[in-house]
Amino acid sequence: MTDLHTDIQYLKGVGPALAKKFQKLGLTKVGDLLYYFPRSYVDRSKIQRSGELAAYAGQPILLRGRITRVNINQPRPRFYVLQAEIQDGDGIFCAVWFNQKFLAKTLAEGTEILVSGKVVYNNYSRRWQVETDDYEIITPAYRAGITPFYALTEGLTQKKLRQTVRLALEYLPFLADPLPPALKTKYTQADLPAAVRELHFPVKRDAWRQAHKRLVFDEFFYVELGAALRYARSKTELNGIRFQASGALLETYYRSLPYQFTAAQKRVIAEVLDDMAAPKPMNRLVQGDVGSGKTDVAIAALLCAVQSGYQAALMVPTEVLAEQHLAKIAARLAALGVKVGALLGKHTSSEKKEIYRQLASGECQIVIGTQAVIQEKVVFQKLGFVIIDEQHRFGVVQRQLLKTKSAENIDLLVMTATPIPRSLALTIYGDLDRSVIDEMPPGRTPVKTYHVPPRDRRRVLEFLRQHLRQGEQAYIIYPLVEESEKIDLQAAAESYAQLVKIFPEYRLGLLHGRLKSAEKEEIMRRFRAQELQVLVSTTVIEVGVDVPNATVMIIENAERFGLAQLHQLRGRVGRGRQEAFCFLVAALKSADSRKRINAMVETTDGFKLAEIDLQIRGPGDFTGVAQSGFPDLLLADLVKDEALLQTARAAAFALIEQDARLSRPEHALLRAELRRRSRGLIDYILLN
Repeated sequence: MTDLHTDIQYLKGVGPALAKKFQKLGLTKVGDLLYYFPRSYVDRSKIQRSGELAAYAGQPILLRGRITRVNINQPRPRFYVLQAEIQDGDGIFCAVWFNQKFLAKTLAEGTEILVSGKVVYNNYSRRWQVETDDYEIITPAYRAGITPFYALTEGLTQKKLRQTVRLALEYLPFLADPLPPALKTKYTQADLPAAVRELHFPVKRDAWRQAHKRLVFDEFFYVELGAALRYARSKTELNGIRFQASGALLETYYRSLPYQFTAAQKRVIAEVLDDMAAPKPMNRLVQGDVGSGKTDVAIAALLCAVQSGYQAALMVPTEVLAEQHLAKIAARLAALGVKVGALLGKHTSSEKKEIYRQLASGECQIVIGTQAVIQEKVVFQKLGFVIIDEQHRFGVVQRQLLKTKSAENIDLLVMTATPIPRSLALTIYGDLDRSVIDEMPPGRTPVKTYHVPPRDRRRVLEFLRQHLRQGEQAYIIYPLVEESEKIDLQAAAESYAQLVKIFPEYRLGLLHGRLKSAEKEEIMRRFRAQELQVLVSTTVIEVGVDVPNATVMIIENAERFGLAQLHQLRGRVGRGRQEAFCFLVAALKSADSRKRINAMVETTDGFKLAEIDLQIRGPGDFTGVAQSGFPDLLLADLVKDEALLQTARAAAFALIEQDARLSRPEHALLRAELRRRSRGLIDYILLN
């Protein structure tokens, strides 16, 4: 026995061949096994009876009995079905195993056995049976209790994984508890090694709850500790740029606008400009719902940088979005004499060289682009301010790369077009100050949203015809997913051809991902110019598309879209003063799809929808936490555990107030554990 870095293959009964199976689960060291927690548990003291099989149809069940007969069938080549007839107090039931004929040696007649699995109906035998996922032979040493179930890979069984975890638990004496005693006493009473053991093999429910709470606290605590370190560094250690928050350029821009800012826009602009005028670098997140006026905030901040003699960059995730920002911002700033350029992957070599030259000379004052902006070839004369739009697609690494483009500590503004649940914002953006534009511009009425069963599609098309007669425009959206891209494109093209026949008096356009950029731009130009009345699209109409005359949105197969996607799509209509409508054509075959569609019908509040989406999907689909540079959340639930998140955040920020670099001797273990969990992405603070 050495330590937690011991290779799994050296554990008894593992070896090199089985170790490769564990590697598929990301498990190579003993320490990995300790933190590979069960996905579920079965209380084996609560046993059902075979007479209850029908009542458990499609559900897991736990049965105990004695094997009376074992049979192996081969219904097709290389596929074996092992069937065991088992008798309990109610009668005989059948348990089946697939492609595990070797078990016939173990499952001898007369053996008492405990089986768990899903209850299914066998149409051939016309009886209920158990598709077994786990079993245990009853021996004198058997003890009923709570049994863990782990996520598996091919070649690993629950039994083998449990055995290996038990061996790994013998290494728990090497697991040091990084939490300082004062923190542990105040926030969690559970000892770390004991908590890890309890999570794998629970003895008592109360003890398991305390252990689970301790490990959830740890997950949140290290996320927030990293955030607190970054926040403290920007607020206390770094000197920033003191921008001019007022000046002729900003005043001229404000006067040129044909509308007034909302109170929320004024508040957020003031928060941003106050930050920019401060002597410390700004690190702020601005959130707002679709159509709340985030672009106005962005332009005010960009102009603040320019009037202070600095260049500014706006980085976005897609070229389509970059081009839309360029068209909107360049048009607004042309009269002010501000030079706006773009740096896109599609640009020719000579076009890129020219924008490189303009950035290096300072001629280009604002550049808009994708990740091309952080390439090594890009050199700014005097970069002082950066906006990252839809930042969670970039991650911490790209954020740091962008900051290296200036000799000074630049100001950073993160803007998200999709509202983020509060708990997710505290994890992904925990190191940023937060502003929320919580008010919509006057005159924008909520989009009326309806669920339409596929059988009623014709009625929706007739409704669309009435609005086209009034000179309005519409979007018809089809889903497109990578796994079935060819099928989806074909279906959309066929539907487009049918729609052309249904609406011969109107001009329709088809937009999809395989078109060249120039072709996409031309279709969008024609739609904006009202040369096309209906835009049929297989791609999500990107954030930022603004066609006030578009009043009808029809989303086909809406059950295949995520809630955030649906909300973004809906935001493309209702941007003018006319009443707008969104029809969700969907067959609701699952509980989750019903929740999503019902939520869309019931509210247009993006923040409420974000919370519902988090409840349905969990944080993993919102954003890759690992991609963003934060420790994984393996046990923590951002919905159920939000109160514990707040506690962990308070604890982390309080600790960094006392020890800004975790340099005290009593925090050495904590510092090492944070470095391990954050995969080195916090080293630029801890090691400098």
